[in-house]
Amino acid sequence: MAALIALGLVTQALALNPSPAPRAERERPGANEPLVAIEVMTGLSSQTSHRGDMFPIRLVEPVMVDGEQVLAAGALGVGEVIEAKPARGGGTPGILTLGLRYLEVGGRQIPLRLADPTMKGRDRMAGDLKSAERNVFISPIRTLPLNLITVFREGGEVALAAGTRTAAYLTWQDGVAAVAAPSDKRALVVFFRPAALSWRAIGCTVSEDGRKVSSLGSGRWFAASVSPGTHIFRATGETRDELRMDLAAGQVAYVACRMRMSALIARPTLMPASKSEYGAQKLKMIDEDDMGLAEAGALRGDAVMGLPMAMRP
Repeated sequence: MAALIALGLVTQALALNPSPAPRAERERPGANEPLVAIEVMTGLSSQTSHRGDMFPIRLVEPVMVDGEQVLAAGALGVGEVIEAKPARGGGTPGILTLGLRYLEVGGRQIPLRLADPTMKGRDRMAGDLKSAERNVFISPIRTLPLNLITVFREGGEVALAAGTRTAAYLTWQDGVAAVAAPSDKRALVVFFRPAALSWRAIGCTVSEDGRKVSSLGSGRWFAASVSPGTHIFRATGETRDELRMDLAAGQVAYVACRMRMSALIARPTLMPASKSEYGAQKLKMIDEDDMGLAEAGALRGDAVMGLPMAMRP
């Protein structure tokens, strides 16, 4: 088991070395979900892949249950690109989010779930924003030309070569093994915006399907309860950005809204994040006046406290 976990997701940078992938945090996988090694059989990257692209996968090692082989190595299956964003100016890294759909075994489709579905390239956004703030104090006259340099500097891309191996959880169907139903039938998405001196006046409003979920000021956070499945969240301010996510029941995912440098104004950018990134910030929950409709999923303070302990941010 330790060897499988160590496989991780191997990434190669096209221009810059990508940072470790953030996790869509889960407290613990189901006890009946074996961790297996999967091989991606084609090359993928944040620059060339597109949402909805399907790709072939293969089971690397046999799956054993109670000392008996239940799945042979070599079983083939299908994965899907959930999100692919190339690196952009302002230091924004490339983003690649994958979903492993199933293995085909004896005419049956056995679902899979990636341990770490999202990868990010090298992130320059935070560093460039701090540099911009420092330039203001050092030399206001030089601030504009210095900051324009960062506008056109891109973050790193993410690239997976054919043959890359990754760890995934195998979700059994009836007739192979029973899986306990999740205690919560919904997923939780925690949105946050790191505190910064720059661009405090520019808001970051998160919406889905045209409905406001909530607004994020600098140094604020909120949580949204959503149904399992595919969601597309949009952030609007002076410009618009969006992020596609594939969420499972009982999952707790984290999303950061950060400001990307541009020639004239900062642009709100939604990026997958980890629980540790969220925990490293000094954040306050947003005021109820900034909350969207409850139907859109935004949770008030008492509702957050009422969540199962395993799902609280």
